[in-house]
Amino acid sequence: MDYTIRRSTRARHVWLRLSASGGLVVVLPQGYSERHVPELVERHRAWLERTASRLAASRTARESKSSTALPGAVALAAVGQSWSVEYRPTASRRVTATEYPEQRVILSGNTCDCDACRDALLRWLRRKAKTVLEPWLRELALHAEFTFGRVVVRSQRTRWASCSRQGAVSLNVRLLFIAPELVRHVMLHELCHTVRMDHSKRFWGLLEKHDPEWQSHRRQVRAAWHEVPSWLNVGPRV
Repeated sequence: MDYTIRRSTRARHVWLRLSASGGLVVVLPQGYSERHVPELVERHRAWLERTASRLAASRTARESKSSTALPGAVALAAVGQSWSVEYRPTASRRVTATEYPEQRVILSGNTCDCDACRDALLRWLRRKAKTVLEPWLRELALHAEFTFGRVVVRSQRTRWASCSRQGAVSLNVRLLFIAPELVRHVMLHELCHTVRMDHSKRFWGLLEKHDPEWQSHRRQVRAAWHEVPSWLNVGPRV
């Protein structure tokens, strides 16, 4: 076990101090020989390992709580926008999210209810996705000469988008958080499914025609889930 030795003029005994951030510090009084430290640490190894494990679990819990906390800002990489988020408690039991100038979103109502606030933010994101992603998809389809049915915006955790056999395209609201070239790739992928409902060589050939860098984009899309903020993945209920 790694440790740091520190001398203290006020110490009367050897102290073992273990912290989540600083590791193990062995505090020695004046005159105490450092050659005894390895044996001392080894003698207390079981206690040190239990304490280190408890501190690590506590740190993980704090980090998890922090990462899922309600946001003060929402960055939408797909459209290059950053929205500040304000919380204004009122007597209403319901939480609503309203857009204001200068890219501000104000949540009002029972803002002490974190789940209700997340739901309100998700409803706002779905409205934003509907106004941004659907016209984007229709423009791509028109330019590439694809036809499709209706467009649905959903909140999914495992799929960026999908296309039904009836030509309906479902887009994930989380697309708002990834780079625009990746959003375009996802949309073209689904539009190609309106022609071929498989992943055959013909499908990939069709996709390459409209997205020559599809292989690189596909790898990036698979890794892009980490771009989605953690607060959005805490069991959205809407």
